Amino acid sequence: MVNDTTVFALADGVSYQPLGAGEGAVVLTVGSGQLYTCNDTTAAFLGEVDGQRTFGEVVEDLHRIFEVPRDALHHDLAELAGTLLTEGIVCARQPKTSDTLR
Repeated sequence: MVNDTTVFALADGVSYQPLGAGEGAVVLTVGSGQLYTCNDTTAAFLGEVDGQRTFGEVVEDLHRIFEVPRDALHHDLAELAGTLLTEGIVCARQPKTSDTLR
């Protein structure tokens, strides 16, 4: 389940390459050889996941970029994150207790 405290990172063996402004990105899963093309929203999300920031922080950063209501963006990105987890493109963890005390 995706919540605001979940921290995402690219999964091991996943390569992400943005194609430029308005061009999306491509993702390669090395183990399977599966190649994905991404729209701008997915590319922006994958560009923000760094294994450090929480999902809530990523949503806030992307809300500054996309001119959509925050609740709609949060919902859509949570669905996207769930799909990316299922596909093995990202991995998730809960932050360490010390991470949340900062």
